[in-house]
Amino acid sequence: MNHNKLFRNTNNKMIGGVASGLADYFEIDVTIIRVLFVLAAFIPVPFHIFLIYIILWIVMPDIAKRPRQLEESNIHS
Repeated sequence: MNHNKLFRNTNNKMIGGVASGLADYFEIDVTIIRVLFVLAAFIPVPFHIFLIYIILWIVMPDIAKRPRQLEESNIHS
């Protein structure tokens, strides 16, 4: 796992960029995250996956809106 902050990646999004942002954060393929979201949609859980996705969409900031300082510090790392 990398030590960067968690952002929605709207450059590689299908709906809101949540899965792409999670994949970037955990440094895995975005397809794996998307498949996990789809599989979780069919599992009966008390807190449904669609609600979790919407909450993440609201809470996770957009990568395009992150401060310029953070981008420059990642380039030099």
